[in-house]
Amino acid sequence: MSLLADLLSKNKPGASRGNAEKPPGLDVPPTLSKARGIHASVRKLNIRYVVIMVVSVAFVALGAFVTAKFKSHSTTVKKKPPLQPRTVQQPALFKDRTSAATPPPAATALPPAEPARIARITLEEPPAPVSVKKHKALHKAKKVRCPPQQPAGKSPATPKSAPEIPAQKIESSIQQTAAQPRQKPFPPLKIDTAARDSLLYAARSSEQNSDWKSALASYRKAQEIDPGDYKIMSNVAAVLNNLGMFDEGAQEAERALAKKPDYVPALINAAIGYSSMGNSQKALRHFTHASAIEPGNRNLIINLGTLHERSGNLDDALATYRQLAGAGDPLALQGVGRVYERKGNRSEAIRAYRQIMALPNATPALKKDVKGRLARLEE
Repeated sequence: MSLLADLLSKNKPGASRGNAEKPPGLDVPPTLSKARGIHASVRKLNIRYVVIMVVSVAFVALGAFVTAKFKSHSTTVKKKPPLQPRTVQQPALFKDRTSAATPPPAATALPPAEPARIARITLEEPPAPVSVKKHKALHKAKKVRCPPQQPAGKSPATPKSAPEIPAQKIESSIQQTAAQPRQKPFPPLKIDTAARDSLLYAARSSEQNSDWKSALASYRKAQEIDPGDYKIMSNVAAVLNNLGMFDEGAQEAERALAKKPDYVPALINAAIGYSSMGNSQKALRHFTHASAIEPGNRNLIINLGTLHERSGNLDDALATYRQLAGAGDPLALQGVGRVYERKGNRSEAIRAYRQIMALPNATPALKKDVKGRLARLEE
């Protein structure tokens, strides 16, 4: 060993033998120098392995210590007895109806093995009593129905529970309702439209011949086939007015208006009936309603002028007749002549009557009446 150390010391740079310097490694074999380098690197690796092993052992020991500590803490927590919470009696304002009707179950001891499965509900102490006025004002502001307050010193009244219905009665009622046959809705009445239309045609033919009684009989038979037709009701009202049965005519027209309030012929027939009976207010109301719906209706204008003429409103009657007189309507010209005749204006009355005599669409009966009036005025 001393020889090896001596050789190694001689291998160091700057080592001298005597006074002259020699180049390094001349007296040491190369194999020995290489072995020395390998020995030094192996020693460094051994030191690193030792350090890594020490650190690993320290971490393992620390983990074992923490695990043991956690287990000991959990066992101490489990061994603690469950706390008994302080319960407060539930106020009467929030009591459930079923809890008031049935007594609470008797308290039983809970098994200590499963304390975490049972959840107890604890309530805070009830607030101080509020005055009735403040209580109502608070609920009124929130738009909540205010429950009645119990007076102090009295126990809350237990609500009455609904009477229980036996199951047998319920089953029997269900069976009875199931056994009853369902009522089918009444089928709509079948209307013989062919027979109705033939009767209406016969009634119109009778009206053209001024055979009002036959027309009324045909309309009545048509009503038996189709009693809900408002047009037939209005035609019956017109025939009744021509027969002088104004009261019945007005009633029949009102029946038609109950089915269809805006039917203009029914409004006109009702107004004619009321006007002939002397009820000018109802007649004028019906005429105004009809004129708002159909302002250019010829029958409406003629009958409205006749109403003003009978009521003595000659200026209104003249203004109404002139709406059709300019177009050469014979009935409107006849009305204009009558109004001028009543006013004493003979020249204007004669002029209106002569215009009627020159019209080709004037009926023979109308020309006959106008001819007699001209004869009296021209005398």
